[in-house]
Amino acid sequence: MIAYLKGLIAEKNPTRTVLDVSGVGYEVLIPVSSYEKLAAIGEPARLLTYLHVREDIMQLYGFSTQEEREVFLLLISVSGIGPKSALGILSSVALPDFKKAIAQEDYNLLTAVPGIGKKTAQRLVVELKEKVAKISSADDIARTKVVQGISEVADEAMMALMSLGYAKALAEKSITRALRENPGKEFSLQELIKTALRFATAG
Repeated sequence: MIAYLKGLIAEKNPTRTVLDVSGVGYEVLIPVSSYEKLAAIGEPARLLTYLHVREDIMQLYGFSTQEEREVFLLLISVSGIGPKSALGILSSVALPDFKKAIAQEDYNLLTAVPGIGKKTAQRLVVELKEKVAKISSADDIARTKVVQGISEVADEAMMALMSLGYAKALAEKSITRALRENPGKEFSLQELIKTALRFATAG
């Protein structure tokens, strides 16, 4: 399986792009949501891909995020939904709205997508309700990375304060206070140590 392609954008339109990878042009069908994230023609791009193989055709489908590809793969696992229909759904409904529609059994939204009738909408809900809920959104992944990054910096800052002679309890208290009083701030290690030291010396 071709997991992703990385190259220069040779052509693009809302449903299709051509990536020049080392002189070879790969035609990739994409949802509108991925098209909106593509750079200009001639600029580098990376697309996650799915290779659909049938007796008479081999076609690449591309996605700008892991979430898009995961939802696409779930969609084509549903009886009656092929790759083109799945791409149409991703192009017609924003991912958060689609996931919400599945979770809340919003058949009005689902049947508003061209080619999706009531029976197909019902199959989508029955087969995907639990699976879609498990897919992390791009925002969820970003938040997780931020939390992990803060945790790593905090651990290093605590070791630094302890090496300066501060007790573990005081070092931990000072770092926690620094983070609590600066919500959302992405501290560098040096900044966190400096801020925590100010609290530690104040007692």
